Amino acid sequence: MNRYFVYCRKSSEEEDRQVMSIQSQIQELKRHAQRDHLEIVATLEEAQSAKTPGRPVFNQMLKRIARGEASGILAWHPDRLARNAVDGGQILHLLDTGKLLDLSFPTYTFENTPQGKFMLGIMFSQSKYYVDALSENIRRGNRTRREAGWATSIVPLGYLNGRSSTGQKIVTQDEPRLHVLRRLWELFLSGGYSLAQLLEMATDGMGLRTRKTKRRGGKPLSVSGIYRIFSNPFYAGYIVYHGQWYPGKHDPMITLEEFDRAQTLLGRPGRAKSKRHDFAFTGLIRCGACSGSVTAQEKHNRYGYRYVYYHCTHKKGHPPCRERCVEEDDLIGQILAFLQAIYLDDHTLRELLGLIEEERHKEHGVQAGVKRSIAAALQACERNLDNLTRLRYRDLLTDEEFVRQRSELTQEREKLKQRLERLQAESWIEPSRKLFLFSNRAKFWLVHGENNERRLILSTVGWNLLLKDKKLTVDAKKPFRILRERASFPDLLRVVNDVRTFFETEPGFEIPSLPEPRPRTAAA
Repeated sequence: MNRYFVYCRKSSEEEDRQVMSIQSQIQELKRHAQRDHLEIVATLEEAQSAKTPGRPVFNQMLKRIARGEASGILAWHPDRLARNAVDGGQILHLLDTGKLLDLSFPTYTFENTPQGKFMLGIMFSQSKYYVDALSENIRRGNRTRREAGWATSIVPLGYLNGRSSTGQKIVTQDEPRLHVLRRLWELFLSGGYSLAQLLEMATDGMGLRTRKTKRRGGKPLSVSGIYRIFSNPFYAGYIVYHGQWYPGKHDPMITLEEFDRAQTLLGRPGRAKSKRHDFAFTGLIRCGACSGSVTAQEKHNRYGYRYVYYHCTHKKGHPPCRERCVEEDDLIGQILAFLQAIYLDDHTLRELLGLIEEERHKEHGVQAGVKRSIAAALQACERNLDNLTRLRYRDLLTDEEFVRQRSELTQEREKLKQRLERLQAESWIEPSRKLFLFSNRAKFWLVHGENNERRLILSTVGWNLLLKDKKLTVDAKKPFRILRERASFPDLLRVVNDVRTFFETEPGFEIPSLPEPRPRTAAA
């Protein structure tokens, strides 16, 4: 009497998706074995595609058959055993050598005769043709989607795989993470932050987490994860597959030029390498004449004194750019003049920090009542949504009325949630304190700090930095514009209120911390 291995296989390698299929195969094969009085040696399960050779459980089963532990295989269908020529050939070879005497299937009748083996070979070939044709169809479909500008796999953080109103697969924006990632790109492109600093900001300051799925996600980014973000051309609006770039239809976060600059900052292989010298402002400033990059160069005179000059790379423009170089000390002097316009002296700083505390205490009682009111309105809105659903179940509302009223109530609920969230967290307090402290300390650390601190200061306060005729022009970022224009305000409370409004509308704007200026000794 022949002894059989029960072999069950499903292509998916995800355990939670394979259980039902595997279990249903086992149940059917056990019924088949009982009906035909087959002796079962062992039940073997495998969750791996049979398209290519190399299934460990299948190979081990054939070795055990060759050793004589069993002489038959019980499976749901021949395609469970083989979808490639190598595995199919091994089965036929064992049949030819007499080490495998029988194959039993509930869905197919096999006889160990020349004609039976011929038909079995055809079944294996048909299974291989099916998987090959399916792969080709999938490749063709994916190629068509890429050419149409749509991703064919899970999109990176900040985007979502979705469907249009017509059911077409598209890419949508993941709004909560989108604003955080845009801010991270801005900070990285400024050149003032390392990947480690950005990772800390994203995790602790901005609360960025990966997308939560059924089995994983919802965790902070890793170092490799944030590196992948800044090296992924998807954020520049392109889908890259096997080295070929396809313009995507999703909304890009950055331009292609900014992406190339990011690769320079990363020092990726095949891109611009990391700089040998540590210069404070390279990568931040562009030439005002040709829009090319401004680089730095170190020189030493015959007495050993070190000088640093900044100049255009002269790689753009026809004819070539003729802008002259400027010494670093001169550049620092111009930046100091810019910082003077936003500088807060110690007296003004103490007044502004005091006003923040006064506003916090003043609004504490008022906000408590507002919070209760909004929370009550939110609960009422939730009840109305529940009642609306009950009315629809009882056919007291038409589909059109239900959809319209549900849409109105859903929008109202989201607005109330957002208002409550803004009141729950005094999100403007700490950023405002950091802004005022930064403006008080920036001048000191530009003069006495290291190059990384100088870079951090310039990238934080300014953007659109242009160097022309040896003159640096800087556009102040919005919160610093408020400080620069404070002379026109009647009192400092107006400054606090304007800064508060900015941070409530732009919660992702990060102000780095500068240490308190340390006294300079005479020896220093």
